[in-house]
This record gives sequence, C-alpha cells and structure tokens, in this order.
Amino acid sequence: MRTFVFVAAGHRYALDASSVQAVHPLVRARPVPGGPTWLAGVIDVHGEFVPLVDATALLTGAGTVERTLGARVLLLDTGVGDGTRARFALAVDRVEDAAEVDDLGAWHSGAGGAPWLGAVVQHRGLPAQRLDPRALADGHPQLAAPASLSARDRA
Repeated sequence: MRTFVFVAAGHRYALDASSVQAVHPLVRARPVPGGPTWLAGVIDVHGEFVPLVDATALLTGAGTVERTLGARVLLLDTGVGDGTRARFALAVDRVEDAAEVDDLGAWHSGAGGAPWLGAVVQHRGLPAQRLDPRALADGHPQLAAPASLSARDRA
C-alpha cells in the first residue's frame, strides 16, 4: 500500500497515501478558543477553513510541532462515506517518505485507547505505527463535520 511515513514527537507513523491531498510547509493557524489542546486552530486552504491537528499534542498530550524548515502540514481528505466528508490538516515534524509499505509481519499494538492508531509496520528496517485519518475523524466530531461555508462566505 502506498504510504506516507512521517515523524511526530520523535516517533514514526504511517498513513495511507490515498487520504493525502497535499503536503505544505507548516503555516500558522487561526486559534479556536475552547478547542481541545491538539487542535492548533484552522487554516485557510483555497478559501476553505480546515481544522489543523497538531500531531505532537494529539499523540503525546503535550507539546506542539516545532516550527522548523522540515515541519509539514498534510492535508487529509477521507472522502465521502456516510455523507460526512472528513477533511483536516495534520501538522507533523517532518515527512520522511512516500513509499510502498505492506502489513506483512506487522505487529498489532492493541492501542485500544486510540482506535485511530493501528499496527506497527516496518519501513526501511524501522517501526512506524499506522494512523487511520478516517477513524481519527470518526472519534472527533470537530474533524468529521463538513464545512457548510467557505472562508470567503464567512468574511
């Protein structure tokens, strides 16, 4: 399966490349008061406000992705499933690779507290834990809710 391997909070993660629409340098987000700590805010993507998830805060419960030259934003879209389009951005420390990674020999971690984290796969001889953007959106309504207005309409 074509996979993006990225680093956040010093650990490697992998996600299905079919959900990645674009990769951009890290940008500043407009804060969302009262949001969860892992929600860095919203960013404007071609006139649409998109929630920005800070992968470090999400995965560790503390800290943020550092603003470095290698920091990236992965624009994720899980498509249209049950009528809800999950489109959000994920801020990561760096994107390591886009490669074919299969689950042969994967270790199923049993990350029950985070159902959006899956099996640990091997990439270039190192472990990378699968992250499922659809399951993440399903567990966090602020990511799964479709935007009814574009940024231009809200101005």
